[in-house]
Amino acid sequence: MAEKKKIPPVVHLSYSKGELIIKEGDYGISIYKILHGHVQIFKKSGTNKIPLATLGRGEVFGEMTFFNFLLEPRSASVEAIDDVEIEVWHPAMLTEEYKNMPPILRYISKQALDRLLRMNRIVDDLSSKKRQKKQKEINHREAKRKYYRKKWDQEFSYKPMGSSPELKLSGMIRDISPKGLGVEVAASNVINFPHNPGDKFEVNIQFPSGKTICVVAQIKSVKKSKTPGSLFLGLEFTDIDRDANKQITFFMMS
Repeated sequence: MAEKKKIPPVVHLSYSKGELIIKEGDYGISIYKILHGHVQIFKKSGTNKIPLATLGRGEVFGEMTFFNFLLEPRSASVEAIDDVEIEVWHPAMLTEEYKNMPPILRYISKQALDRLLRMNRIVDDLSSKKRQKKQKEINHREAKRKYYRKKWDQEFSYKPMGSSPELKLSGMIRDISPKGLGVEVAASNVINFPHNPGDKFEVNIQFPSGKTICVVAQIKSVKKSKTPGSLFLGLEFTDIDRDANKQITFFMMS
């Protein structure tokens, strides 16, 4: 006669307030019965904690692993709300009793579990979609901030990179953003110096505060301006220090 498989004994454990008993996503087969205190079952959605249930003395948690008969990650976390004492059972303790249940009761238990698992998956999907939507909104706001252009009519000076320090070309800033400028320059400036996409210039900008910054900007686009005899250039900053970036940010917020 085959020797009966030895069942691990019941273990008693204590947890202090705030301690994690089960962590969502971890693997485990133990079933827990609360002898004293209270626990909270919750799921995480990003940085948010979603409470699912509060259990107290005599109630059981961790049982879904047993009923599902699969080694799957824990679907939720369990945390001690106050000082807690629990019994820890091995699933083998319940196997015989479960097998001896009438088939209809086993069927009802399985059906209830399947519904609960489906509901958990729906909650997870909704939480995931909510996180994705929130992240898209954040990215959209960041993109708007990044590319928002503030209208501004301000004279500025510039010169091609590497040219003589005495050289100064001039133009009018029509808009500014943390990433670059929209400027109007005289078409005559192009006669002696190329103004093609990719060309870089040293640009000097003076703010109403009196502060002047020098940045390196690259031409991204060239088109005819509405002002006769002028071109409209789209410039992108390629070299800008922290102080210059701060001055632009302060100006755009004013």
